[in-house]
Amino acid sequence: MNFFGHALVAQRNEATRGSTRAEFVLGAMLPDFASMLRARPPMTTLGELSSGVSFHHRTDDAFHGSASFLEFSRRASSFLSDHGVSRGTARAVAHVGVELLLDAAFARDVPANEAYLSAIACGLTPRVRGFVHWQAPEADERFQHLCHSLLARGHVQPNPASELVAERLRNILADRPRLAMDEHGLSVVRDWVESARSQITSGAPQLLREVEQRLQLEL
Repeated sequence: MNFFGHALVAQRNEATRGSTRAEFVLGAMLPDFASMLRARPPMTTLGELSSGVSFHHRTDDAFHGSASFLEFSRRASSFLSDHGVSRGTARAVAHVGVELLLDAAFARDVPANEAYLSAIACGLTPRVRGFVHWQAPEADERFQHLCHSLLARGHVQPNPASELVAERLRNILADRPRLAMDEHGLSVVRDWVESARSQITSGAPQLLREVEQRLQLEL
């Protein structure tokens, strides 16, 4: 699950308590932000942040084991492989690409978008920064830059162009030579986005129910 999906699940979990703690939602996104920064996950010494980080890992386990995600990924990998994309690249795109399209489907959820932006904003406050300890000195500065950039973009967009999704996937895989896309791969991925978007969008509510049910079973 991508960081916005984690914000959505965290916000829905918090809503059952009657309020949403921005620090908890931020913690639920922190491991993904660390991956985006190519940094080791930070240590956190604030209870709400630490709880959010733990919730992130539980959510990922529930998400990756859900029948809907596994089926979306299987279909994506088959489509890409059948159209000449190498096995490794097809599997990577089938995983990350499904997550990006789910983000686009989840973006229609206004409370999740508000919780997402509030969480990022709280990550820029001196109080919260003091509880997030990055191992590399420059990682904190890069994290702050990322937060500013995400805030500037605002709400996650529900219907990004297929070309933008495909280009984002190419950029994500670009520094891994065995997974990097050539122009043919980029074209096939764009076609996959076009063909899979409606199915993933319509299946997103069922996937979300599965994830939340699996989380409940862990309690």
